[in-house]
Amino acid sequence: MAERHVARMIALLLTLFALMLSGAAAAHVTPNSEVQIDFGPSEARADIIVPLGDYAAASGNSVAWTPQNYAKAQDWLKQHIAIRSPDGRAWTIEFLNTEFAQIAGPPDLHAVARLVPPAGAPVRQFTVDWRAVVDVNPAHFVLFVAKRDLYGRYGDEREIIGAVRSDRMRLAVDRGHPSAMTGFANAVRLGGEHIAEGHDHLLFLLALFLPMPLVLSANRKRWGGPRPPKDALWGMTKIITSFTIGHSLTLIAAPLLGLHLPAQPVEVAIAISILVSAIHAWRPIFPGREPLIAVVFGLIHGLAFATLVGDLGLGVNREIVSILGFNIGIEIVQLGVVLAFLPALMIFARTRHYDWLRLGGAAFAGFAAICWMIERIFATENPLAAFIDALLNHSPLLVALLTVAAVVTWLADRRKDRAAAVAA
Repeated sequence: MAERHVARMIALLLTLFALMLSGAAAAHVTPNSEVQIDFGPSEARADIIVPLGDYAAASGNSVAWTPQNYAKAQDWLKQHIAIRSPDGRAWTIEFLNTEFAQIAGPPDLHAVARLVPPAGAPVRQFTVDWRAVVDVNPAHFVLFVAKRDLYGRYGDEREIIGAVRSDRMRLAVDRGHPSAMTGFANAVRLGGEHIAEGHDHLLFLLALFLPMPLVLSANRKRWGGPRPPKDALWGMTKIITSFTIGHSLTLIAAPLLGLHLPAQPVEVAIAISILVSAIHAWRPIFPGREPLIAVVFGLIHGLAFATLVGDLGLGVNREIVSILGFNIGIEIVQLGVVLAFLPALMIFARTRHYDWLRLGGAAFAGFAAICWMIERIFATENPLAAFIDALLNHSPLLVALLTVAAVVTWLADRRKDRAAAVAA
């Protein structure tokens, strides 16, 4: 029976996912310091990692995990780091966050700094004077790596820039001249990577799609039977177009207007948007107004995209091409995910068991939204949220299995219909 086929597919899906979930995020586990740099068109961003024990020995400061000690660590870094352009002018080093953290291995001093060259100076050519730890510990060294380089080499593997130690505490960095075409291509790739890893953005969109193949019941309080496929596809087209318009507006307007919102409330609002779309998929709360909801929440999702744009120093004026490339990358991957999901959705909608997919999908989206909300409101790691993220890392497999389940269910329904016709 079709129910058995669906149950088997779901069991297979969960088993494969459970087997594939593995590993924690990569972390700094070496006994020396590391500086990871993202190069943007007008500024750079550095992730500074110093082993906590080496920091304590070099600075004499307490390493108790308190805001006061974080502030002391930041002051210590400011006194031991300087960056200058080729003409000798000093760069601005703005620390965005400083803390003690333990992800894997021994704890580290971790700081994030925004590096801004003086007016007219190149962002890809500078000299670093680094004295942190190496001025008192001859055995210590600091490795500098390029994590992202928007206008140069951009890949999954980090590129080593150089190192400093006690006998050589100055490092000259020259990343060459920027390429506009390379910058545009890398921006497209970065946008694509961001939306591919942004499970919350895609889950919001897919949850809005779930009720589209259905009409409203007579009392407009429940979802009813199937609607014509053309109408369903048109409804989904309006949703994705509206979402694109919404997030594109804020992605471009945020740097243009100098709009900088704290990341936490934006991320919480995104989780709320998923919860709203999940409730609507379960039971209609704004039938016929899905495109409007997609625009409104798209504006909020665009703020999250704009945060990454800001992190990479993608402003306006001469950087507008990079922002457009970033947005194009988002749209390419977003459209690809939708096209991959669409066959399963439309095939399932032609079966007697589509409500199982709709209700199950709505329940999963709602549960994920609540887990993300808890994690983001309290700014603490949530094991359930981590599990969901790990699960969604295998979304291509999910879509493939869902498509197979849809085809099997549809074939089972056809076989049942033929058997009923013969019996009649």
